[in-house]
Amino acid sequence: MKLKAFDMMQWLQPKRDVCVVCSKMIGRARIQEDVDPFHVKELNKRLCADCVDQIAWIRNVQCMHCGRAQRCPDCLIRSDSALWMNRSAVVYQSAMKEWLHRYKFQGDERLTPILGAMLMPAVERLSAQLIRKENLEDQWRRSKLPALKWLQKTGSACWDGVTSVPVSETRYRERGFNQAEQLARIVSEKAQIPYVELLVRSTHHVDARQSHQGRGARFQGLSSRYHVSVSAINTWLRLKHRNASLKLLLIDDVYTTGNTIHACADAIAEVCPFPVTIASATWARS
Repeated sequence: MKLKAFDMMQWLQPKRDVCVVCSKMIGRARIQEDVDPFHVKELNKRLCADCVDQIAWIRNVQCMHCGRAQRCPDCLIRSDSALWMNRSAVVYQSAMKEWLHRYKFQGDERLTPILGAMLMPAVERLSAQLIRKENLEDQWRRSKLPALKWLQKTGSACWDGVTSVPVSETRYRERGFNQAEQLARIVSEKAQIPYVELLVRSTHHVDARQSHQGRGARFQGLSSRYHVSVSAINTWLRLKHRNASLKLLLIDDVYTTGNTIHACADAIAEVCPFPVTIASATWARS
């Protein structure tokens, strides 16, 4: 089939940027500061304004432990855990569910950098909380720097590593990737914090999808489902040259009951030879 001159020119010319979510052309207009208070510049390059407007940012946290935008009944009934706190970027509503479904279950990995960029405000909030925990808020405020950037400049007060919730071999074969690891590696790159692969998913458990389980089923014990590679944690400690307390970011896609995140944090704390502050950053909070 012969191409017409116009078609040939269209084929030869570089394609204009289109929105990864809806395939509309991305116009020249950029996100206004009042719409994007976290200045996530990556979104301007990959999303149209309409899709940016669909992002259900968590702007106000009601539960200081899990980061939920409403009061949280789950945290009221939870026993002690090694997890210090969680912060999530967005509320897990219909549009966010659709985006994650496309990425996680339909394999649309074009969304990886978008979801990773969206996760950074949660990391920023955790960094501000870490500064307060370390009684360094006055010094940070005087610097007028964002929390994460200030931690990077201090060095010793910053996060020592980023790790991710593992998936089972079955899920990995189905999808071809671990979504939590992909997000964690983006956080590692953007925050300049080393990624460490600490957690392993046990193979003797029946692997029912959590998205198909009720909240009650998710609260049943997961403590033996995750364990830590001792060799991996020892290698990490040697690289950090640390013999004191550690600070670790744990990444996952969705925080529902928190059962998975808490089980992973408990597994890490159990084998770590030094005190460790474990905070989780999750893309969405249901």
